[in-house]
Amino acid sequence: MLLRGLKPEVFMDKTGIIKSAGRFWGYAYVHPRAEKKVEERLRNSGVLCYLPKIPHVYMMHSTKVVTMVPMFPGYIFLCLGREEATGLRYQEKKILKIELLFERERETQLIHELSALQKCEELARTKNALVNPGIRSGDRVRIASGPLKGLETDVIRRDDGNDSIIVNISILEQHVEYSVSAGELKKMMN
Repeated sequence: MLLRGLKPEVFMDKTGIIKSAGRFWGYAYVHPRAEKKVEERLRNSGVLCYLPKIPHVYMMHSTKVVTMVPMFPGYIFLCLGREEATGLRYQEKKILKIELLFERERETQLIHELSALQKCEELARTKNALVNPGIRSGDRVRIASGPLKGLETDVIRRDDGNDSIIVNISILEQHVEYSVSAGELKKMMN
């Protein structure tokens, strides 16, 4: 299994998100697919920030690849003072908008929610990552690659230990269960 970007994250405080005097938690809306780079630049410049990530699994050349992707695409949570936020908006071109929560209640609620997200992230790292987790027994799928490419069939069951999904193939009124790599399937919409 290849692992990309799965190093342990360094958070503001091991017990959770912390409040910093004279600064306010909020969020920055950033250009699509720029979250990780913006987070890295913010951390390097000393800004308290948090980018919640979850594992994303896919198959590449029969190898399971796990990479971390933003839980909320386009958003980074950060803690800044008013002047810092104004300066950062012009300094970091990938940031489209910064919204800080100046009301104590709203900021406290956000801090609690971000702390809970950190716990969810830790749990996601310890659970087995699944390829195509949205495909379940009974789903209609199309085989997207391999020798059966283009075939539409039904899912019988998942075999996550082998990163495969068992599908039903009907030929000449006979039914055959066939194991297909989970990465080769695309779920069909009803």
